[in-house]
Amino acid sequence: MNNLIKLCISSVLIGSIAMASTAKVSEPKLIKGTSIGKYAKPGAPVDITYTSQNVEVGESAEVNFDLSTSVQTGIMHVKIKIDKQLSALQKVNKNVSFTLDKSTNVYPLKMNVSAEADGVYYIKLLVTIKGKGARAFAVPVYIGEGRVKKSKVSVQKTASGENISVSKAVESVE
Repeated sequence: MNNLIKLCISSVLIGSIAMASTAKVSEPKLIKGTSIGKYAKPGAPVDITYTSQNVEVGESAEVNFDLSTSVQTGIMHVKIKIDKQLSALQKVNKNVSFTLDKSTNVYPLKMNVSAEADGVYYIKLLVTIKGKGARAFAVPVYIGEGRVKKSKVSVQKTASGENISVSKAVESVE
């Protein structure tokens, strides 16, 4: 009887180890970006720094935004629009306002989203400060294998040896 119990326990342990070694364990890759130090058209003096998790289809991606401004008075309004293919995992307030003051120049936002298909999706922010203008941002959210798909650019040379980029023409008739 003792040998039978040992055999059962051994079988369970070996099965558990085998399952654990074949289980897919992967940490979401962090995608980081910022507008600080990059060219911007005239508009509201606002910059964004973000992190977004690159996750598999159906998993939750945490997206963090830090909006920074040098403006110390007034109200900063943020309109949020999420791509239709992205699902917010909690209610998202599409209009957020921050009261600007001298003690704070970074204003954080956070959300969790998911999608049911591979691809690159966007969360769009339109930031407005009354009297200072507006600025638009698009934060990418990479889901599944969509993260590795890159468009191929065909580079060719002209007769004089200059590099040129060849891409499809897009036409519209009105």
